[in-house]
Amino acid sequence: MHIRLAILLIITVGLLTAGSTVVLPPRRSVAAIATLVGDYLATHPTVKRVLRSNQISATLISCGADAGSPTDLSADFGGGFSGHLIRTRDATYFQMPIGSEVAPGKSFDKVTHYHEPYNLLGVGTLAVMATNLINGHRAHALLIKTGRLTAAGVEGGTGHPTIHYTVHIDVRRAVERLNLPAYVAYTNPAPLDRRTEEEYAKVRAGDPAAQTRLRARIAGDLGPSADYQLWVDLSGRPIRYVLSAKTRSEMTFSDWGTCAVIAPPSERVREPKG
Repeated sequence: MHIRLAILLIITVGLLTAGSTVVLPPRRSVAAIATLVGDYLATHPTVKRVLRSNQISATLISCGADAGSPTDLSADFGGGFSGHLIRTRDATYFQMPIGSEVAPGKSFDKVTHYHEPYNLLGVGTLAVMATNLINGHRAHALLIKTGRLTAAGVEGGTGHPTIHYTVHIDVRRAVERLNLPAYVAYTNPAPLDRRTEEEYAKVRAGDPAAQTRLRARIAGDLGPSADYQLWVDLSGRPIRYVLSAKTRSEMTFSDWGTCAVIAPPSERVREPKG
C-alpha cells in the first residue's frame, strides 16, 4: 500500500509539473504526519490560525513563542459566550462579548489593576478555553499516530500545489493506546470545575476506573472512526487540516512569518480607574 501511494504521488507530481522543476518533501510516515503541525509551529510561531468546529470558532494571531509575545485571540463558543483579547508588548485589551461596547463608543477595556473582577475572570476563561481549542493539534497527534495512511496526492495544479494526506483512525484502537495524562494536559490543562480536576488527578495517578471512564468518554465523543486530512505546501508548511469524527474540526494557517498584532484605536478603549 505505501509503495503504491508513493508511486502514485510521484506520477501525479510529474503530470502536474511537466516542464518545471519541483522538489518534493520527503515521503512521510503516519507518525511524521501526526506531529507535522506541532513540529512546524515550534520553529515558526508567527502565524494566523483559524479554527472552526460545529458552532465554535476561534482565531489566534501569534507573533512569537515566548510568554510575552503579542497575540490577538478571538473566540465564539456559542450560547452567548464570546470574547476578544489583544495583547501587545505594552498593554492588554479585552472585549466580551465580541462586538459589544463596554461603554458608549468604547469597544475594549484596557486590562489594569483596577479592572472589574468579572472581566478578569472572563479574560482567564477565554484564554484557557480558546487556547485549548487552538492547540488541539497536540491531542490529535496522539490519536493520529496509531492510524493508517490511506491516501497521498498533489492538489492545486502548477500554481500553488499542496500535498494532501489522509489518515484513517480506528478510534477504539487509538483510545486503547492513548497516553491519557498527555491527552488531558493538551485538551484541558486547567479544568474550570473541581469535579473534573479531581477526576483528572485520578487519571494521572493511574487509577484504573478513572482511566476507563475517560477512555469511554473520549471514544463516545469521537465515534467509531475518524479521518484526518492534512494539506502542506511543497516546503512542508501546514496549510490546513480537518479531523472528521462525530464532530468536524478544521484549522487553517496563513500569514506565516508576516502576521502582526495591532492594538485597538485609543478612542475605542476604556481604561477603568480605581
